[in-house]
Amino acid sequence: MLKLIRPAFAAFVLSFCVAGPALASGGEAKDAADPSVKLASVGIPVFEGRNVVNYLFLSIKINLTAKADQGKLRDMEPYFRNALIRAAHKTSFAMAGRNDKLDEPRFKAAMKAEFLKVGGPGTIESVEVVSQSPKRHR
Repeated sequence: MLKLIRPAFAAFVLSFCVAGPALASGGEAKDAADPSVKLASVGIPVFEGRNVVNYLFLSIKINLTAKADQGKLRDMEPYFRNALIRAAHKTSFAMAGRNDKLDEPRFKAAMKAEFLKVGGPGTIESVEVVSQSPKRHR
């Protein structure tokens, strides 16, 4: 029985050794075509006065310029998330009169300025809101 398992295991390991580099090269080509940093869902508060009335859960994509060091900026993803959270706790980015919708133009302008502080001048092309979902709907 053991003699049958060894060749099967060797074939299994060999298939991963051959397929691994092929799969990795496809991912690198995709990354080069899409210079961006993706922030997974981040919850930001919506407040009126000093009271939190809702939370917006956002997925953000930070589009990078051609001269930006993509690897370095992708590694800085926690710093981008931190900048987003800090800015959202100072200013409510909800639309006026709607606590379940994001004021996207105002949010994008403010976050581009914050992300430029993290990434450095000339690294951020634009900020894109991939999805938004409120905790409470109207």
